[in-house]
Amino acid sequence: MNILMKKMLSGLGNAYRCIGLSLVLGMLMGCGEDPRQVFETARFEEQQHNRAHAQELYEQIIQQYPDSEFAEKARQRLEAWKTESPEGEK
Repeated sequence: MNILMKKMLSGLGNAYRCIGLSLVLGMLMGCGEDPRQVFETARFEEQQHNRAHAQELYEQIIQQYPDSEFAEKARQRLEAWKTESPEGEK
């Protein structure tokens, strides 16, 4: 019975290692933001009247994802701010 218990426990150890490795890999893969998520966050920051943070996020998109459709959208938002009146800023 002792041998059987050792085999079962060693099998559990391998299972836990596999689960742990899967969790770590999943977290690493989930850490990368895609430009859509960053753009949506920037838009939210705009709606919350936090233009400084929105600008940082738009600039991040342009720098990290220069060829994406969201980089173009970010450029357009930043350009639009130049023509908006300062009263629109809160």
